[in-house]
Amino acid sequence: GMKLHHRDANRGTLNFLESTVSYSLKLRSSNSLSSNDQADIAALEQAILAEGQPLVINLAQALLGDLPAYRLDSGSGSIAGVLFYLNQLCPDLLMQWIQPPLTTAPEHAKSAFLVTLHNRVARDEFNMSVRRFTAVCERSRKRKT
Repeated sequence: GMKLHHRDANRGTLNFLESTVSYSLKLRSSNSLSSNDQADIAALEQAILAEGQPLVINLAQALLGDLPAYRLDSGSGSIAGVLFYLNQLCPDLLMQWIQPPLTTAPEHAKSAFLVTLHNRVARDEFNMSVRRFTAVCERSRKRKT
């Protein structure tokens, strides 16, 4: 759904991804986990390890303007939301996965965005950082064409 130029498919995919990652965070922060909760955490971690890198590459490509970005930072189910929660859940993996696709981004914008990820800022500040990053990338793309 992320590669389609279809607003509803994009929204549905991002909503599912953001909800899934935030659910995993909620489970991890719980003081008392049932055996079902522990199984859910294990399954979610396995899914993130298996599919996280291609997911993050797609999210980065959307930020760069190479894939549709209908829902940059709006409410539940957005590119910024998925990245924000992944950064809370597995910051080291996210940093490892996101850097290669960002090599084409303007250096100053990429550096500022990576600092935002590293600092694990609040959601509002993170959303602003995502908007700034995509705006710089868009201006850069327009200059090249």
